[in-house]
Order: sequence, then structure tokens, then C-alpha cells
Amino acid sequence: MVSKVLHIVVVFNGMKWLPELVESVQASRTGDVWAIDHGSTDGSWEWLTQRLPESDRHQGPNHGFGSGNNRGLEEAIRRGVDAVHLLNQDAKVDPQGMAQQVEWLMSRSACGHRLEVSSPIHWDWDGAQPYHHFDKHYAPRWRKHQQPFEVPFIHAASWLMTLETVKSVGGFNPAFFMYGEDNEWAHRFRRLGGRFWIHPKASLYHDEKVRPWPKTTVLERMAYAEEVRGFFEGTLSAEHWSSLRWWRFVRRATHPDRWLDVVTGAMWRAEREALRRMKADVANWTLLRDAMNQQTYPHLNP
Repeated sequence: MVSKVLHIVVVFNGMKWLPELVESVQASRTGDVWAIDHGSTDGSWEWLTQRLPESDRHQGPNHGFGSGNNRGLEEAIRRGVDAVHLLNQDAKVDPQGMAQQVEWLMSRSACGHRLEVSSPIHWDWDGAQPYHHFDKHYAPRWRKHQQPFEVPFIHAASWLMTLETVKSVGGFNPAFFMYGEDNEWAHRFRRLGGRFWIHPKASLYHDEKVRPWPKTTVLERMAYAEEVRGFFEGTLSAEHWSSLRWWRFVRRATHPDRWLDVVTGAMWRAEREALRRMKADVANWTLLRDAMNQQTYPHLNP
């Protein structure tokens, strides 16, 4: 029996990549491409209407990358597919490797390993060089492996997982509009005993350019993500959580590993911005947390 995968793509002005993305996935013969367009103005939606059946293409308000993927995960649950594949719009797969990766994941699941995410080797769009962050941060020793190997984390440019994993962990937290949602999801995933794997026989070609973000931006996103995780894992009211913000500010800013960032001022600027965002968003987090606690699958409502 051939496993059925729903390949989920969130689209926003992705016309540059969509033809090759869809062609590569369809050539793998592993399942359907399901795309949600978030208001593209470059012809992406018009192209999708010509290439995908009506049931596999949707338009919706842009509530963020995670929320778009959540719509696809909800559709996967409704269809009862074997697995889902989250794929960035600026990427394409190696069809044969994709098929091998699906077969490997499903064989693992059949043996009882049901909380796992598999991702391929990440290359640049032309396949000339490994993707920088993959090579330097996520899997720096990938060249030494001939068989699938475990890593602490891999970003969500290409995540393949069983439907059981989706039901266990749920969707992305809508508190994140873009960036950070995959880290927060991974936090919940690992708490349940989940594991990330890299499949060396599969390849992803990713056109994302490395962006040298300022240190303040990186620190602000880290602080904001910690605020979100802490709030959603606890039971404090929004008012009580906000009242403790300066204690959390000082605790992070005085961490021994951050002394240089404190001296340069990057830590203080980042913390102020993170807490400004938190204070503006925390009231909505209460509604999200209440809804999550009432849903069968966190952040999903099939």
C-alpha cells in the first residue's frame, strides 16, 4: 500500500517557485499538494487555480505562517491521510528522495516510533552548496552519515510527520505571526518525547537567502518566544503575567552567558522590545490558551 501524504504549502507571492515546487512533489507520487494563498498579488493564486483541483487550493486572510499551516493540518485530519509534509513555498524536493523518506517514516511508525519528524538534506536552490544554516547549525556533521540520524532541531522548511504526530502535538501557536512558531512547536513536541531526524538520501532545494539579522533582533525573538511558551504552559492571568514582566526581563538580561550582550546594550534593547510586544499581545493569548484547552488537538479545530 502506498502511503498518502498531504503536502501543505503556505503561499504569499510565491510565483517564482511554485511551478518547480508543485512539479517536484507531484513527481514523487506520494500524495497531493494542498496550498493556501495569503493574498498574493504576483499571479500565484491564478496559477494555482489552473494547476490544482478546487479541493486542494484555498484563499484566506493572512493571519501568519503558522495559522496557514494549521488550516492544512486541519484538512489532513479531515482526510485521514497517513502523513503530512510542511513545505516552504521557496523550496522544491528531490522526488525519489521524498518517496524514500515517506517509506522510511511510515516503517518507523509501524514499529511503534510514532512521534518523529523527518527532514532531508537542505541545499541551496541549484543544489551547488548545502544550505548555510543546515550545514553550520542544524546538522553540521551530516556528511558523516549514510543512514537517517537524529538532530536536536531542524527548522520547518520541510517537515514530514505522521498524522498521529499532528494529533498528539497539535498545530502552531497563532501567537506567532512568523518566525519562532516552529521552535515553540518543537518545544511541545520534545516534551512529549518527539525526535527530529535527517534523512541523508533525501534532498530539499531551498531558495531562502541567509539574512544576517542584528543581534538585537535575534535576542528579541528569543525573549518573545520564551514569554509565549511560559504563558501557555502556565495558568496565570494576563494581568498577573504582565505584572511579573520586569522580573523576567532582569532574569534574562543578567544571565551569565549574556554579559557581552548586556555590555553592548543589545540585551536591554531586545528585552524592552520583547516586553512591549508581550504587553500588547498578552490579552489575546488568554483567549488562545482557553481555546487550546478546549480543543482535541491544540491550536487545531478540524
